[in-house]
Amino acid sequence: MSPFAVFWFVLAGLQLVVAGYGLAAAIRWRGARLWPAPEAPLGRAPAALAAVVVVALFALLIAVGDADFARYVGTGAVMLTAIVLVLLLVRRQSRGG
Repeated sequence: MSPFAVFWFVLAGLQLVVAGYGLAAAIRWRGARLWPAPEAPLGRAPAALAAVVVVALFALLIAVGDADFARYVGTGAVMLTAIVLVLLLVRRQSRGG
C-alpha cells in the first residue's frame, strides 16, 4: 500500500470518528447545546452505538482496501452528519429556541 493510500485511510478514519461524535451528539440532543459540557458528554448508549458503527465502517474500509472507496465513505459520513446537525439546528430555530 502506498503512503498516499495510507493517508486516505487515516483521513477516512478521522472523518468517521468526527461523524460518529456528531451523530452521537445529535442522538443525545436536548436543545440546550450541541457539543455537551465535560460533566455529561454523550451518555453511554449513544457513545457505544457511535463507536460500534465507526469500528464497523473502518473494518469495511480495511476489508475493501481501496483508497478511493475510503475517501468516499469518510466524506459521505461527514456530509451526512452535517446534514443531520443542520436540520436539528433549523428545527430548533423554527421552534423559537
